[in-house]
Amino acid sequence: MSINYKLHTKKSASLNNEINDLLKSLRGIQKDKYSYWHNAVGEKIAKVAVPVYNKKGVLMVRVEDSVWRFELTRRKPEIIESVNKNLNETNKIKDIIFK
Repeated sequence: MSINYKLHTKKSASLNNEINDLLKSLRGIQKDKYSYWHNAVGEKIAKVAVPVYNKKGVLMVRVEDSVWRFELTRRKPEIIESVNKNLNETNKIKDIIFK
């Protein structure tokens, strides 16, 4: 029994394309969900720090590296103030954890 490798690579490639399309749409949904973050911190910080979830007023943010984590932790009070300006009264955040 012979294996047609061209057929398998096409299937793999199309599967990879579908997975990439799904990941792009999920990123778009997450970006829409946390659009206030981008507005509050600006484009440069939004590229290296991405909100993961908000639980009971504590925003968990994934940061690219330790240098950025240190800088954002140092600027935490002004970031919280800026984020809260973009949120309504019921959704205000109390703290941000940078990981």
